[in-house]
Amino acid sequence: MSYRDILVVMDQAESGAMRARLGADLASRWNARLSGLFPTSDFLLQFGAAEALTGLSPADIDRILRDHVKAVEDASEIARTNFEAAAGEAGVASDWMTVNGDHDDALVACARRTDLTIMPNRMVIHMGQRRVDAANVGVACGGPVLITPHDDYAPPIGKRVLIAWNGSREASRALRDGWPFIETAEEVHVLIVSPHGEGGPDGVLQRLLERHGIEANLIVDPSEDESAADVIERQMAEFDVDLLIMGLYGRSRLRELVLGGVSRQLLKDMPAPILMSH
Repeated sequence: MSYRDILVVMDQAESGAMRARLGADLASRWNARLSGLFPTSDFLLQFGAAEALTGLSPADIDRILRDHVKAVEDASEIARTNFEAAAGEAGVASDWMTVNGDHDDALVACARRTDLTIMPNRMVIHMGQRRVDAANVGVACGGPVLITPHDDYAPPIGKRVLIAWNGSREASRALRDGWPFIETAEEVHVLIVSPHGEGGPDGVLQRLLERHGIEANLIVDPSEDESAADVIERQMAEFDVDLLIMGLYGRSRLRELVLGGVSRQLLKDMPAPILMSH
């Protein structure tokens, strides 16, 4: 298995340029096509926009609308320049698109039609009043989302991979979606957090990895004083992991919100890029 189509969600910030370089590096690694996507914003859909225009002259309304369009176009052009520079430097085929970012629908539709989506944990739509959460896209798109920290990472990634495994459907999906990274990693660690000694060394899982040619280090962490997320972060630091692969929201979003959860904490802390699947 390999990724053949990689989508990078862009903005005009330096963090967007960093994501483009990451996407270009991965596209070069797997001979994939790289697509850049910039979410736009429609002024009239912003909260209170219509009321704000009330009482203004037609000339003033036209000027405000044109200024908004120009600001969005300028930001998109900066993002496109950064994206195309990264793709050109890596020598990968690429294309560019803009979609309506005032709703998640267009972005999710694109993510459903690509092998891998790369985006930040959270991004604010330029000149808009809403943000896009990678977790929402990951839940809706049905495929892997590589979620990047704001900074403190650089390509190449995936040399030292940690797989967080709990036997759930989501963990299994993440494992399968992460094969291209796992099969090319220099080190692969599989972590099972088991404070009560349950779910010990998984021979069947180890056999699956071996049949893919993976010599993985299976870790069963019995810690009772730490949350699962804390254990994962500690093990990531111990092995200097540069990519975490894990299932996204193994229980309902409501329980995650009320009780807290592994996905929420790791997405908040972001110790390294995280490949998540739901």
